[in-house]
Amino acid sequence: MKSKHNILTLFATSFMSFMQLLDASIVNVAIPSLTKDLHVPMNRAEWIVSVYLIMICMLLLFWGRMADQIGYIKIFQMGTVFFTLGSLICALSPSLYLLLIGRVVQGFGASMSMATNIGIIAMIFPMHQRGRAYGINSIIAQLGNISGPGLGGLILGVLSWHWIFIINIPIGIIVYIYGRFMFPKEKRRSKAIAYDWTGLVTYSIAIATFFISIFMGQDIGFGNRNVWLIFIVSLVFWLFFFYVENHKEEPLINLKIFKISRLTLSLVSALIVFSIGYYANVIMPFYLTNFRSLSTSLTGLIMMAIPFANVIAAPIAGYFTDKYNAASVSIFNLFIYAIPIVFLTLISGKENLVIFTFMLLFLGVGNGGFQNNPMIMGYAPQEYQGIAGSLAALFRNLGMGIGVSIATTSLYSGMSFKAGKQIAYYPTSHPSWFLNGMHFAYLTALGLLILAIVLVYSIHKIDKKEALSKR
Repeated sequence: MKSKHNILTLFATSFMSFMQLLDASIVNVAIPSLTKDLHVPMNRAEWIVSVYLIMICMLLLFWGRMADQIGYIKIFQMGTVFFTLGSLICALSPSLYLLLIGRVVQGFGASMSMATNIGIIAMIFPMHQRGRAYGINSIIAQLGNISGPGLGGLILGVLSWHWIFIINIPIGIIVYIYGRFMFPKEKRRSKAIAYDWTGLVTYSIAIATFFISIFMGQDIGFGNRNVWLIFIVSLVFWLFFFYVENHKEEPLINLKIFKISRLTLSLVSALIVFSIGYYANVIMPFYLTNFRSLSTSLTGLIMMAIPFANVIAAPIAGYFTDKYNAASVSIFNLFIYAIPIVFLTLISGKENLVIFTFMLLFLGVGNGGFQNNPMIMGYAPQEYQGIAGSLAALFRNLGMGIGVSIATTSLYSGMSFKAGKQIAYYPTSHPSWFLNGMHFAYLTALGLLILAIVLVYSIHKIDKKEALSKR
């Protein structure tokens, strides 16, 4: 019974991760419908996507630190309530401004749940079962990250954009009720809450200005002086944040955690892999709907190949992680990931859709088999489990935000090079420009993937050296 209870708790926490990551990507597909229904220009509608990611990245470390003092489950449950409430506000929004408020509330709640779900899994599962538990969590969570455009296309093919938020509400209610009665009881870890408010303010400004500079650059061009001014402000606050953290007794994040080389390498490699994964969310809807002239529903069906393969690959990879180790399994799957990325750098645009869909399956296998959570949590000491879980979620969301920036910037750069002028939209009259941009974008993805392989191989070498020293 305890085993069944643990599995149900795993699925409850993981499905909240699914919905929260889904909401980071599914809105991209709905932007055209939102601009039409809410009567707003495209650049303003993009903030519906941006403000959610910014809120999550700003608050993840805060809630990770709070979870170490108050308890994972209390914060997870509060996060579920806020995320569900935010979804309701979004679903009922008659204007852009109310929709943005709803997205802020959603992001507030999502940051609470994302910062604690991995810590809950570590709390309820013994060490020898955590690889598979993290694998299942990773499947379900990454399904939300990857399946957004596909699922969004299917929903928008038959329903209005409101339904991309409505579907969150019953799941949120069910997870909260289940947690209220079935989650294990957790004692408060600290009587008095100690918090680094200076660190929180400097970090929040640094992360907010960082993302604002990225999204402004996409809108008005990265050569604009104001974009660079905001980026410099971000850099200054990052430096101030690191200075503050090194001089606090109870810092927002103990920077000593980054002295654990394998943990740091795991976090950076996860950021890179999530960045690559977001390329499909950005580029594939354009390729299938605009370049190949497929319907929104068919585009959604084809893109569902990625999460379908992810579902199959992640638990298998989790099994082999328990048997061998996460770094070895991850390297193998990153080489699988390289196959479709190389294919996409050479695509002619006339490939049979069956072959194309088969390659998307390989994207799902490579992404799903990458064992980021077992690596991150496995290398974090017990006293850092809470902050490591929130760092895992932070680097995942940073990867998504950076992935959007790199994918769109490289896509537009490739198109602009082909056209001989600045292009920041789909070139309807010149589809070959788009194809050139797609090739260039996936070349940058291949470069990032090679870097991720080098980082994970470094982890593997340290693992091997440690194993030899113990003999």
